[in-house]
Amino acid sequence: MKKNIHILLLFVFSLIIQRQGHSQQLPINTNYVLNGYAFNPAVAGSKPHAVASINYRDQWAGFQDAPKTYMVSLHSPVGKQKKTAMGALISSDNAGLLSRTTGYLTFAYHIKVNETYKLGLGVSAGMVQYRIKLYDAKVADTGDDLLTGNILSNNVFDSNGGLYFYSDKLFVGVSTYQYIGNKITWKDSQSNLSQHMYAALGYTFLLSKKISLQPTLLVKFNSPAPVQPELGMRLIYKNNFWIGGSYRTNESASALFGLMIKDKLSIGYSYDIITSKLKTYTTGSHEIMLSYQFIKPKKKLDADEQELNDIDNSIKSKLKKQNEEGPK
Repeated sequence: MKKNIHILLLFVFSLIIQRQGHSQQLPINTNYVLNGYAFNPAVAGSKPHAVASINYRDQWAGFQDAPKTYMVSLHSPVGKQKKTAMGALISSDNAGLLSRTTGYLTFAYHIKVNETYKLGLGVSAGMVQYRIKLYDAKVADTGDDLLTGNILSNNVFDSNGGLYFYSDKLFVGVSTYQYIGNKITWKDSQSNLSQHMYAALGYTFLLSKKISLQPTLLVKFNSPAPVQPELGMRLIYKNNFWIGGSYRTNESASALFGLMIKDKLSIGYSYDIITSKLKTYTTGSHEIMLSYQFIKPKKKLDADEQELNDIDNSIKSKLKKQNEEGPK
């Protein structure tokens, strides 16, 4: 009987490690465009103000003990020049008896390449905790030493890094997660945090004054699993509402919806239609993300300042018009 329990637990451990070592060890995020910081620490401070995000994902809905992911993050530039930035991210990934909780602190530095483009460099460090909830397990042999206690847990130090090249319309990011590859040691088994690499690309095309189109690409690589591209497209109306879709190769196709309230609060929802063999057992995956930008209100000018500002703008407009018309 003990042998059977050990085999069962090794199988459970393999779900933790193999789900991670041969597919995706890190949580999936369909709304990655709304929170690039979740995949790249260099994104921290890319906005001139603080940004807070909350994410919830119900993966493979209808599948018993399917993964559920929760994520909270906050990042902000620091100082008057806003070249440096700090950030923090906490996530929890739960699947049945298994849970993976992470916490990271981030430091980023941003360089002004020219008047249009900037380059961000970021590193994050933190802890990863794996837990197996034995109190929910149906155990045949309660005398097994490996099963003593209510929870099996293990804590591992982890670190991530990335580069982020961006402007108002373009973003290109490359990042590596779990690049240290620290060991996860249990009583009768051992494995490593496997390295994950991400490359993200996106550009916003202005189709008209009110409508813009944003194609995106996220490429994930986690050896020995094959490279997994994810293509996305959003049609944005007046920066207030968007619809779109994405396709994750060999896994799912997604529908995206979202809106922006007063240029501060973003609400994004995605529904993943499973295209893999799992589609027989699940109705799909749901994800919702909230993101809030702490934009400071512009100072209101008094009457005199407003009048001088109007005169200055009028003079500039006349000079510009004269230059365009040329000498008479």
